Amino acid sequence: MPAPSKPAPSARPGRAAQAVPRHWWGLALALMLAGALLQGSPWNQAAMLWGNGLGLLPDTVWAGLTLLAFGWSALILVAGADRGAEGGRAVLLAFLLGGGLAQVLKSWFAQPRPGLVLPEGALHFIGSPVLGSPAMPSGHALAAFSIATLWVCLLRRDGRPQWLQALAWALGAAMAFSRVAVGAHWPSDVLVGAGLGIAVAALCWQLQSGWLRQGGWMSLWIPLAVELLGALAAFTAREGYPEVQALQWALGLAALASAGWRLASHLGQRRSHG
Repeated sequence: MPAPSKPAPSARPGRAAQAVPRHWWGLALALMLAGALLQGSPWNQAAMLWGNGLGLLPDTVWAGLTLLAFGWSALILVAGADRGAEGGRAVLLAFLLGGGLAQVLKSWFAQPRPGLVLPEGALHFIGSPVLGSPAMPSGHALAAFSIATLWVCLLRRDGRPQWLQALAWALGAAMAFSRVAVGAHWPSDVLVGAGLGIAVAALCWQLQSGWLRQGGWMSLWIPLAVELLGALAAFTAREGYPEVQALQWALGLAALASAGWRLASHLGQRRSHG
């Protein structure tokens, strides 16, 4: 009698993806509405000057936080946080959907960057000043809250404590606020981007939960491809923050190590079952 087949490790039996809480959608909408209202008010410039001039953290820390909020960083940080396939599948969807949505909205709103509106010398820039591309919404804030949302989804799936979930939200908020601190985005851009990030990530988490949930070739190759894509960007992209170049390379090395672990585990399982 043949031995019963074992479920693929990435299927994670008994730990199926949970539905996102309903209040997350309300929070996403509230952040987007707050950003839209702030954009049309004189408080936007005042909030920009206040947030940019706070100086709560050293410039290198703000540069590091903003580096973590690039789209390729999201691929590494979410896929690498999950030894299964759910994180990689969800972040790939969020990367494609969120990136496309951000570019469409930027072209639609055509909001100038703070450095083009405020008087020269009013802002403290960290890294290369971002002036040429439209501002609304902040793609980095979208990525930051996509990362945080997907991290929390993974933590909830695995039954992790609430304080870890709070830490994930706090880190996402710090990454998003870094765009004000480095002088690249208005607070209104960040609020709208944050709301979009929660909504996009929540939607993608729900979508991936029914996407070859029982394993199959995507359980290995999608997360592996996501991590390799993130590593390629980490080693080749010039993001304008030379003070944290070492962090960028470290993210690339971490992605390569995680991808190597996945491949080695897969080959080891094939040998043990062969």
